[in-house]
Amino acid sequence: MEREKELRKLSQRRPCRFERVEWQNLGDKVVLKVRRSDWLASLMAWLLSRPIYRQIELDEIGSFVWQLCDGSHTIADIAERLQKRYQLSRREAFASLIEFLSQLKRKGLISFEEADEK
Repeated sequence: MEREKELRKLSQRRPCRFERVEWQNLGDKVVLKVRRSDWLASLMAWLLSRPIYRQIELDEIGSFVWQLCDGSHTIADIAERLQKRYQLSRREAFASLIEFLSQLKRKGLISFEEADEK
């Protein structure tokens, strides 16, 4: 019962891209351009003549999800779209989406807004 309540609450959160993350749509793929944020990485990039940005190329499904992380779609909305577009079960779509969004959050690329904030 408690687990269902937590999952319901989680599914109503809205993933939102951080504005500092530059991105471009290249057909069916999205490329993220992320500025290295810690001073050590910036120093090493400067010393080694490396770019201060790192690029992350998302696959087709990741790109599809990224474009929906605009703060207006809930996790449940996105999972439903994934389920329909890629013929996944509800459980597969939700579990995969949560894992992907967790990775984006850990990398500092998105945040989550609570449902009542919008």
